[in-house]
Amino acid sequence: MKGRWWVGVTAGVALGLGTVVGVEAATQPASAQSGTVTVNQLRTVQKVSQAAVRRGNDARKRLNKIGLQLPLWAVSSGAVGSNLIRGDGAVSSQRLTDGNYRVRFVRDVSACTWSATPASDGVTLPAGFSVRVALDTTEVSRTQLVVRTNDATGQPVDSPFHLQVFC
Repeated sequence: MKGRWWVGVTAGVALGLGTVVGVEAATQPASAQSGTVTVNQLRTVQKVSQAAVRRGNDARKRLNKIGLQLPLWAVSSGAVGSNLIRGDGAVSSQRLTDGNYRVRFVRDVSACTWSATPASDGVTLPAGFSVRVALDTTEVSRTQLVVRTNDATGQPVDSPFHLQVFC
């Protein structure tokens, strides 16, 4: 048994190669459809997306009434204007000025903890990059947070971020 270890190794290599060949034979390269997208198609997709967000937020409101406090979160692109990419319980994310954003949620977040992290699309963020979060005290229902993104020198800089709220 001690001298036949190579049989197991050979069997494992053969099985691995067989799997790779089988997967290669069963898959095909992806291809995109050619054509143009009409304005009406874009509007339809936008309406479906908005309806899905409304349904999700309505369900969250019903759950909140029975005391279940699920975490809230938002992913922001950091772009000018409205920049909420996705989220759970997030209503909107808006760039106010360079590196300053306001994120609105479906419920009061004043008694919760908040955490934000910089986001990147595969690009490494420079050392010293920071994200800070604070409650937006100008809004009476306390459903909004202010997020500030800064470079290493402390200067405000536009950047995507992830925001989490735990109650």
